[in-house]
Amino acid sequence: MIVKTMNRRVRFTLMWMFGLAAFLINAQTYAAATPLSTVTPVPASEQLRLQTLMFKDMGHYEPVQLKGVDGRMNLAFGVRLDESVVSAKLKLRFSYSPALLPLLSHLKLVLNGEVVDALLLPKETAGTEVEREIELDPRYFTDYNNLSIQLVGHYTMECEDAMHSSIWASISNRSSLELTLRPLALQPGLSLLPAPFFDRRDNRRLDLPFVFAAKPSLATLRAAGVVASWFGAEAAYRSARFPTFYDQMPQRNAVVFATNAERPTVLQLPEVKLPTISVRPLPSDPTIKLLIIQGQDAAQLKTAADALVLGQVVLTGDTATITKVVYDPPRKAYDVPNWIRTDRPVKFSELVGDPSELQAVGHQPSPIRVNVRLPPDLLTWNRKGVPLDLKYRYTPPAVEDNSSLTVSINNSFVQAFRLRASGKGGDKGRLMVPVLDEAMAQYEESLVIPAFQVGSNNQLQFLFALDYHKEGQCKDSIVDATRSAIDPDSTIDLSPFPHYTTMPNLALFANAGFPFTKYADLSQTAVVVSNQPAADDAELMFFMLGRLGRVTGIPALRYNLVPTSAVSAQKDFDLLVINGAGESDLLTKWGKSLPAIIDKNRRLMTPLSPSKLQPGQLYGNEDSKTKSPWSVDASTNGGLAALIGFESPLQSGRSVVAVSSSGSEVAKNVVNAIEDDGLVSRIHGDIAFVRDRQIDSFQVNNMYYVGHLPWHLRIWFFLSMHPVLLAIFGLLAGLILAFLCYWTLRGVAARRMRQ
Repeated sequence: MIVKTMNRRVRFTLMWMFGLAAFLINAQTYAAATPLSTVTPVPASEQLRLQTLMFKDMGHYEPVQLKGVDGRMNLAFGVRLDESVVSAKLKLRFSYSPALLPLLSHLKLVLNGEVVDALLLPKETAGTEVEREIELDPRYFTDYNNLSIQLVGHYTMECEDAMHSSIWASISNRSSLELTLRPLALQPGLSLLPAPFFDRRDNRRLDLPFVFAAKPSLATLRAAGVVASWFGAEAAYRSARFPTFYDQMPQRNAVVFATNAERPTVLQLPEVKLPTISVRPLPSDPTIKLLIIQGQDAAQLKTAADALVLGQVVLTGDTATITKVVYDPPRKAYDVPNWIRTDRPVKFSELVGDPSELQAVGHQPSPIRVNVRLPPDLLTWNRKGVPLDLKYRYTPPAVEDNSSLTVSINNSFVQAFRLRASGKGGDKGRLMVPVLDEAMAQYEESLVIPAFQVGSNNQLQFLFALDYHKEGQCKDSIVDATRSAIDPDSTIDLSPFPHYTTMPNLALFANAGFPFTKYADLSQTAVVVSNQPAADDAELMFFMLGRLGRVTGIPALRYNLVPTSAVSAQKDFDLLVINGAGESDLLTKWGKSLPAIIDKNRRLMTPLSPSKLQPGQLYGNEDSKTKSPWSVDASTNGGLAALIGFESPLQSGRSVVAVSSSGSEVAKNVVNAIEDDGLVSRIHGDIAFVRDRQIDSFQVNNMYYVGHLPWHLRIWFFLSMHPVLLAIFGLLAGLILAFLCYWTLRGVAARRMRQ
């Protein structure tokens, strides 16, 4: 027995030694095959990350009111693929009705279907804000999570009204969920793309570093711009920034761009003979991944970048070499995936990801929301609004009551409809379609959304409010089987509206990237930078391209990237001028066309000269004689940034948008302004000065028009802006008509006399 035990120990020891030897050999082989520079390992105790998710950051912009015996709210959040939850804590702030019975009432917390806690509601703290901290079991967390807070409320021991006004609780949107997260060392692989560099489970802004050699060429930066626009489209509402590093390595996931002639020295990358895409970890920290895009030269690097954004779904393994990329034809104007079509009515089913998004449950459900992104240059002049053919279904009330459907856009009221128990569908002039189900009433309504309430980014809100029918004492049922829905075949029709708008208009650029996004692949866009952009200027360019990708929903495969010295050849393109060393010289050269010039220490603002009159100044709309030309030319040592829009000096009808500043760091104020929903609404006109969080916008230079109008509409549109001319033409038309009538009647009278 002793011998057998010793033999087992010897075998175990030998196996352990052989395993250790194999591990060391593999580690050495891996290190030799992965020639990446090492970084100082981060202690395991410092790798934990604390993430605080505020309720207001998870879509609840106001406190949530829970009403009735089964009022509830849901919180959806994700956990990144490369992280796991170590611990979680819910910090809940709430108040509740003093009428609730403590023995029967409580708040039930459910995480992914598991009841994690039930919070008692004692009388002593009723009517005041209470804060509770609840520890959540990390084993219940998955990639996508749902935390439900349900009010179980009762105000009497006997028969009760399930919708009684005394049954309520208010959940503050200052409540938060704290997650302690540990990074995971994922197996590197292209099949996970765009993760872990962008993870759809993460609702935070995307901050993805781009790494280059010490002096990247414009061709290399152009390839990176395509990738930036792709990540911007993937990030969508989260927004995306791309901190740029020249021959430096950030301590986080990053994208590396290299050719055989331009390779970061901090990474000992091998030469390649074909376009190559690979995902590799840092040997010193396997939790950090690098997406490496390489080519033998700039042309191959472009091929690799384009292959990544077009075909990442078919990439597997940790390395892929690209032999060929086949491109689609260039996009036509307004063929933008994120904009609804304007050549035909568009069904609601095309505007949502799943038909369930158009359905609601309960008597007082949350609004059904439909995002509608429009081309920003639609001309709504002389029209009442946007026609909407609305079809909806609901569980009909047992009796006629005040149940209603309220339609709003961007939180502004449009129209309300009565929900009837009979077969008549509401107000006069409305059409009822045949009932599809005896238990569900279906109606069709035609309404018009006022044009002044429609912008480029819109949200339609449909709020069903169905009265709770009370049968009488002890006869009510607490089962709520009420359902309501907007039919996916409902349509919105933009085909009557032509594409025609006044420029420059920085509001169109800041909110919808116009005019560059008119072509989704940016085939009519030239980005202008200095001959050798600094890292901060390249980062600004990547942000802008990511922003344009967010608007269009696809990568910018066909934009031009040109230095300021070669801009004269880009007369057939709209120009996006990025702040940099040569930018101020170029804008100074175009000074006569600009409303303002900003240099390091110089500020020059020059509005219209007397010969450059706005259309509204003609024919007495404005007193042009009282206007005298003025300008301000000053020297200062403070920081200032601006967005400037004007007609291209190279070609009439083409537009220029320039980001100008007194320094690269100050230019980031423009990024902050465009990214902030509260600040971007202040950007309009043809120049917007940005000083920290202060934005001042002006319209000081000539306006011009882009787009197409039929000739008859063009005449009426022109005359509508000049009432004096309209009156003169009306008078002339009346005189001509009277003259024609006179000669016609005179001829008739002469014929009668001859007879």
